[in-house]
Order: sequence, then C-alpha cells, then structure tokens
Amino acid sequence: MNFIETATVTLFGIQRIVFKSGILNYHDLSKQNTARRIINFRKYIYIILFFLVLIMIKIGVTGIKGLFVRPSLLSTITITIQLFAIMDPVGALPFYLYFLNKLEGNERNVLWSTVVISMTVLLFFFALVGNEMLKLFGVSIYSFMIGGGVLLMIIAIDTMGEGSRSLTLDPKEAAIVPLASPLLVGPGTAATLIILSNTIPLSELIISLMIIAIFAAVILKYSENILKIIGKNGVTAFSRLFSIIVAGFAAQLLYEGLVGWGIIKLICVFF
Repeated sequence: MNFIETATVTLFGIQRIVFKSGILNYHDLSKQNTARRIINFRKYIYIILFFLVLIMIKIGVTGIKGLFVRPSLLSTITITIQLFAIMDPVGALPFYLYFLNKLEGNERNVLWSTVVISMTVLLFFFALVGNEMLKLFGVSIYSFMIGGGVLLMIIAIDTMGEGSRSLTLDPKEAAIVPLASPLLVGPGTAATLIILSNTIPLSELIISLMIIAIFAAVILKYSENILKIIGKNGVTAFSRLFSIIVAGFAAQLLYEGLVGWGIIKLICVFF
C-alpha cells in the first residue's frame, strides 16, 4: 500500500469515527444536511491529501532537510509581512463585498469558504512545486527574480494609481476567478512564492503561508465589520501602504537578479 492509499484509508477511518462518536449524528440531521456535511468532509479530506502530495513531491526533489530547519522568528515575520503586502487582502475587501452583497444565506458562506480554500491551495501549490515548474521550462531563478521584480513593481504602481478591475461577473462564479486568483493570489504572489521557495527554508515558508491564510480568512469573514470601522478611505490608505512595501521588495528582487546575472559587477567595472 503506497503513501496516498494509506492516507486515504486513515482519513476515511477518521470520518467513520467522527460519525460513530456522535460529533455528526445521522439521526439529528436531515438527509439533506447530512449529505452536505459528508460532501464537505470529503472535500477537506481531498484538500489535505493534495497538500500531503505536494509536500512529498517537494521533499522528494529537494530533500527533507529544509522541512526540519528551525525557523527564524525575524525571517518568518519579514516573509509574512512581504507576502501579506503583496496579496493585500484588505485592498480586496471592496471587490469581495461587491459580490458578497449580491448573495444571501448559505450562499455567502459558500463564497467565503470557496475563496479561502482556493486561495490556500494556490499559495501552497506555488510554494511547493513552483520551482519544479521553473526547472521544467528551463528558467533560471535569477531570470525569474528580474521578471518577478518588474511584475511586482507594476502591481505596486497600479495599486497606487487605483487601477480599474472588472466587476461584471456572476457572484456565484467569482469565488475562484477573480477573487481567489488573480485578486488575492495573482502573478506577483506566485512569482514571490517561487522565488522564496528557492531562497529560504521550507519550514519558514510553510509557517508564513499558514499565518497569511488564517489572517486573510478572518479578514474576509469579517469584511463588512472591517469596512465599517476603517471605511473606504482606510482601505485605500492600507492598500497604498502595502504598495510601498511591495515596491521595495520588487526593487530588492531586481537587484538580486541583476547581481546573479553579473550585470551589477559589470557596471561597477566600467564606472
């Protein structure tokens, strides 16, 4: 029995124990609610399996050492702030609420859970296998740093200028596109995750992603209350503050990419 089969049997065993223990009681729930909970439970099982497979792929390619490196508190905080600024979930609130306000009842919870799950899956996907995608296409990390730096700088400038975004979608279809991606996990976030997966220990990156996913989920969950407290001007102010952080990180990526290419050294020789 391979790893995936073992994990599947274990997780479905947990599901059976949960129902038998009375945590989810078939007699207390209607058939419709029971079916919905079973579907949701299995959905989370598949997501856990997906993450386990990604981690196993990463360990198989890079080795297990990075996973057990003791994370640096300062480095983890810095990475978390950088990624949080690039994602800018606070800046996404007006767009999220635009679609949320068109829904009622359980549809609002479905929108929130779909956005959070999709966002988390994308974050871990790019962090764990993004580097392997680069190798597959023959792109060096320094080239990707320069490309990612240019892209992040454009995003920072666009955020400062309040670039326009399309809101002409059905709210029921907006959870994955454009809310989860590209609004939260866009090209800039993907590029940053791939670069960080090459430059920092895997343990630090996973901890940062878990913190970011939780914070983003809480911000979206209480989006209406947050918007009432800070107002639209507050959202704009936060977004512009984050854009400055993004621009600084973009400049750092461009510098490191140019150093890797040897262009900075060449310039120093001539000047």
